[in-house]
Amino acid sequence: MQISVDKKAPIFVALDTPNLNKAITIANDIKSFVTGIKVGPIFFSKNSIDKVNKFSEMNLRVFVDNKIHDLESIVLKSVASLNSECIDYYTIHTANGLKTLSKAKEVCVGMSRPIKLLGVTVLTSFDDSNLKEIGIKNKMEEQIKQLASLAQESKLDGVICDGKNIKSVKNVFKGELFVPGVRLNRDKMHDQNPSRSITPKEALDHGATFLVCGREIIEGNPRENIQKIINSLK
Repeated sequence: MQISVDKKAPIFVALDTPNLNKAITIANDIKSFVTGIKVGPIFFSKNSIDKVNKFSEMNLRVFVDNKIHDLESIVLKSVASLNSECIDYYTIHTANGLKTLSKAKEVCVGMSRPIKLLGVTVLTSFDDSNLKEIGIKNKMEEQIKQLASLAQESKLDGVICDGKNIKSVKNVFKGELFVPGVRLNRDKMHDQNPSRSITPKEALDHGATFLVCGREIIEGNPRENIQKIINSLK
């Protein structure tokens, strides 16, 4: 079964490479089949923020994943610096707290083309023992729900959460849900926690708005890898 170009899959591809030419080549290869691309610290280690216009010119939505967590003044200046026609989404740690999250959202609303702000809950590499290490007594589901509630109260546009907690997050958050760490093959989890991963189809069936896929697509033949994932959604 070939990919239909009539409708793009609800997938953002993580272009975790510092090589701009490689990122552009991959984006060109998959632009007809996916909603957008995600770029973060690895990409920006060698590229300035203005380079993301290369992807928006391909009619791809751009998701800047810097997961900012800092002093309120730094967070607000960082968000304000993104006032761009080329950026659609930006991530902020919900652990910044309600006041900072709310002010960051206000900054986005005031932009000439408002960026959608996405709240990061708990990294998909974490488990309960990692939470305990940093002094958090909540179990994983409790902690994610608590942070998603902050995202709801501060009127963020979306939340990043793992596949296993989609249903519980939907009980407290009404915006878009971005789900990373989805895998067709759970034997290849790299640095992510396999106990928090589900398949792409399971994630969408549970209520994910978008999937975030990286190495499973960009390692090897990106177009063939995209086709495998899209076919699995049938």
